[in-house]
Amino acid sequence: GASYRLGDSVAVFARYSPGGRANADRLLFGPAIDTATGGLTDPTAAVDFVRQLEGGVKFRRGGASLNATGFYAKTQEQNFEATTQRFFDRNYRAYGIEVEGSYRIGGFSLSASGTWTDAKITVDALNPGVVGNTPRRQAAFIYQLSPQYETKLFSIGANVVGTTSSYTQDSNQLKLPGYTTVNAFLSVRPIDHVTVSVNANNL
Repeated sequence: GASYRLGDSVAVFARYSPGGRANADRLLFGPAIDTATGGLTDPTAAVDFVRQLEGGVKFRRGGASLNATGFYAKTQEQNFEATTQRFFDRNYRAYGIEVEGSYRIGGFSLSASGTWTDAKITVDALNPGVVGNTPRRQAAFIYQLSPQYETKLFSIGANVVGTTSSYTQDSNQLKLPGYTTVNAFLSVRPIDHVTVSVNANNL
């Protein structure tokens, strides 16, 4: 990774990262294990790799900050699904952009973020019919918004979290609707070392 400061308030960055996950017990229910020898039928099944490239810009000035990051990722997954008793062996591709920012003036602060993602199944060794589909539970856009006002006596604020629709399964036949949840809180400090708080979830 590398960062470069363009000025007192602006910097740009880029990063490439490969990583891996040992599959371990996930392989026991699939065709990767040779039942006669106990060894792997495919040595590459031992590890699933993730490769990601990202870059963006960061801005800071006074009480304001803004980050924007573009990303591109390739992911491998070999796994066992207990609910359907199925093993799957897949590759995914995802790209998108994430934007997050905050602003503070006096006792008021606001933070917000949003991520847009385009994800696809690119390879499926056992079920080629899902290639080109969107992975399950992968929404195109997720977001959050958190305003807050704070004084010496109290703090009050809210948190809004939302997502657009997503598919329940990789065949993309059933879609979950998008939703937004709203939570709020109030904290009062009547005397030193004492705080009384009220939280309300899913308003």
